[in-house]
Amino acid sequence: MKTYGEYCPIAMGSEAIGDRWTPLVIRELICGSERFSDIHRGVPRMSRSLLTTRLRQLERIGLVERPEAGGYRLTTAGRELGEVVWNLGEWSMRWLLSDPDKEHLDGTHLMWRVRQGVIDDALPDERTVVQFDLIGARTGRRTWLLLDPQGTTVCERDEGFDVDLWVEAEIEEFLRIWIGRSTWADATRRGALRLHGPRHLVDAFPTWFTRSPFAA
Repeated sequence: MKTYGEYCPIAMGSEAIGDRWTPLVIRELICGSERFSDIHRGVPRMSRSLLTTRLRQLERIGLVERPEAGGYRLTTAGRELGEVVWNLGEWSMRWLLSDPDKEHLDGTHLMWRVRQGVIDDALPDERTVVQFDLIGARTGRRTWLLLDPQGTTVCERDEGFDVDLWVEAEIEEFLRIWIGRSTWADATRRGALRLHGPRHLVDAFPTWFTRSPFAA
C-alpha cells in the first residue's frame, strides 16, 4: 500500500481510504451489500480484479472481515469509518452536487440504487414486476424490478414475467427525485414521470422506496 510517510492521523486516514474507488466500496458495504457480485454491481465501472485487491487491502488493515458464512462485512473500525464517508457525502450535497451530467445517466446503476432503498414491509404481498423505461439513459434504458418482500431483484433483460406496473421517466428527473432535488408529485405534474397500471399500484408506487440517504 502506498504511504505518505507521515506520522499524522490525516495522512494515515487518507492512506486507508484515499485510493480511487475505496470510499465507494465502503459505501456499498454500508448499504448492506455483502456478496462480491452485489458490491460490484454497486461500482460497475470498477474492474473485478481491482475490487478484489481493494477488499483484500481493507481486510488487511482491519476495516473489512470475512464471516464464516461467506461474503464481506465492515468491522467496528470500518463502520466508524463509514460515518466519515457519509459526512463526505453530506458535505458534497451542500457544496458540489448539482443536476446530473451525461456521464451520470446510467439506468442500470440507478435501478441498483433504487433496489437498495426498497421498503420490504410496504410492498404488495405478491411479487410485483415493474418495468422501467428511462428516457435519455446512456445505458440501461429498459430495466425491470421484481419486487418481493422475500427479496427484490434487478433484471437487465426481459425474463418473460408479466409486467404489473410500467414506469416511463426521464432519467435526469428520476435521478433528481432519488437525490432529493425533485419529488414524485412534481415530476408527474410536469410529465417527466408517467405510471401505467392498476390505480392501487400507481398510487402505492412512491411508498415502496426510500430515496437517497442524502435526500432531505
